[in-house]
Amino acid sequence: MTQAHELRETLTVPHEHATKVTEVVVTYYPDHPPRTESPTFRHTKQQGHKLNLRCSISGQPSPEYHHIFCEEADLLAVNWSMVKRIGMGQVKELPILDPITDQPTDETFPVEQSLIWMLCKIAELRGFDWSAFDAEKPETFVDGMANMLPLSAKFHRSSTHGIHHRDLPTWVYQAFPRVKGFIFTSDEIPTKE
Repeated sequence: MTQAHELRETLTVPHEHATKVTEVVVTYYPDHPPRTESPTFRHTKQQGHKLNLRCSISGQPSPEYHHIFCEEADLLAVNWSMVKRIGMGQVKELPILDPITDQPTDETFPVEQSLIWMLCKIAELRGFDWSAFDAEKPETFVDGMANMLPLSAKFHRSSTHGIHHRDLPTWVYQAFPRVKGFIFTSDEIPTKE
């Protein structure tokens, strides 16, 4: 951390208060071969560049592509046949998960109240056709444009603004127009050097 950055963290901002969170996250990914860009991902990036897509937060040109709904590392851990059936409206109820083990119970709840149903609908709005989806080739969704979010490096990977380093609500906040003068992170505080 730079001296200027440390100084900015100690400054107070009028009518605002700072919150500092340190998290340690342990997640298991399914075993997979060494990761390389799939042909679908390469095509998606080429398509985005041809369309001159911009960072969906800042509008900056030449964005990177972030897997928004499902990371490539989770590709082999998803029941894609079930996702396709949800996307096509064939599943009406989902199992309620045990609050400790996350394993399905014998009880169900309406699929329309689930996040996966909402994500399937958002993918549809982005042009994805669940009826044409081959559940045996999930990379066609995971690496396709419907699952991509064009982001500049700042909003993709930076420690202060990036989606890989922030909780979802505070990351999404950055997409909203701000009240004039509001400071979101300490790197936005001008230094007097």
